[in-house]
Amino acid sequence: MRKNGFTLVELLAVIVLLAILMVIAVPNAFKLAANVKNQAYNTKIELIEKAAQEFGQSNLSLIRQGTSLTNSSQHTTCTFNFNNKKDIESVSVGTKSYSENTPLINQDKRKEYWCTRVALADLVKYNNLGWDEENQCNGKCPSGQEIYYNNVIVNPNSNYIMNNCVVYVYYRNNRVYAYFDKNECDRKQETPNSNNFNEYRPLNG
Repeated sequence: MRKNGFTLVELLAVIVLLAILMVIAVPNAFKLAANVKNQAYNTKIELIEKAAQEFGQSNLSLIRQGTSLTNSSQHTTCTFNFNNKKDIESVSVGTKSYSENTPLINQDKRKEYWCTRVALADLVKYNNLGWDEENQCNGKCPSGQEIYYNNVIVNPNSNYIMNNCVVYVYYRNNRVYAYFDKNECDRKQETPNSNNFNEYRPLNG
């Protein structure tokens, strides 16, 4: 019989119960946070593809001929590989001399279209997309690197900058489509090199 407070056994029981709850709750909390970030990334991809479609509609002559934004004499094709569900699994890019009669691949699971590769920073430049973070430098950026740090589009899943990630805009069946290759963008961020600035995080991140 006790006079006041808890017995040692009761305290131990509470501690054990709390430990059990922590073991159950903590992994679920991390899983929930990861799911929220993934959903935010998927939502951002939808916005990017919509912005790219709007860009394509405004620049049909470029898209229909696969004209490069940086070299008007270069024409690009995208060959999409589809799975059994007709979803795009991967894309490969090539260049060809443009002509309305240029033969393009048209197989069951491989389709080739004239396309234009548009960097996300270019979508901002053409007013189809906005920066997630603006004017971050404020004298803090490494000399000569302001262009990569100052205004950025951020991957909500990894917090990496996506400015140089690319969306493929192509014309099929009298309609403009856009495809953001998430795997390619993630891979560039995970294996950066001296010519790839996707690895930089925002200064406030």
